[in-house]
Amino acid sequence: ADADPQVLVKRISHTLIEQIDNLSQIANEFSNFGTLPKGNNEKVSLNEVVEAIHDLFRKRDDMDIYLEEPIDDIIVFADKHHLISILNNLVKNAMQAIPNERRGKIHLKLYQDQNKAMIKVSDNGTGIPDFMKDKVFTPNFTTKNSGTGLGLAISANMIESFNGRIYFETEENIGTDFYIEIPLMRTEES
Repeated sequence: ADADPQVLVKRISHTLIEQIDNLSQIANEFSNFGTLPKGNNEKVSLNEVVEAIHDLFRKRDDMDIYLEEPIDDIIVFADKHHLISILNNLVKNAMQAIPNERRGKIHLKLYQDQNKAMIKVSDNGTGIPDFMKDKVFTPNFTTKNSGTGLGLAISANMIESFNGRIYFETEENIGTDFYIEIPLMRTEES
């Protein structure tokens, strides 16, 4: 049973407004790639971050967006707004990688691997061809006609700023998995 529609609309509107504020803040803070927005790192529950992104996209009719997360909160020390915009960007890229004739399946998975938090964004899109693989995180890389191609380059920089990394595995015409890896926050810091 879905929640009360009004509550749902309120929650989605809130998430959307947060997203827009967040994106315009990032846009304002760098008119050129040289000045990345300075992160405000804090204790963040990644469960809340992946849930916010799932809420934002899950109502689409043209594709299925799944979320898999653990019961316990996975806590990292990072910038929540940056994380939201990085994931927002990854999900949008995933959507755009899916050919029109194929029903899109996007899977968000949050899990823990030893002392690292992992977020995996998988799609069943066209994959990234070999000749493009080493360009994915460079500025101006884009497979789209529109857009600046700064998204993944900026995402990689943001993730590095909280000691994480981003990488991907891809198979042509099968799909791509993007991984975000961030050190878990040690309990004595919380």
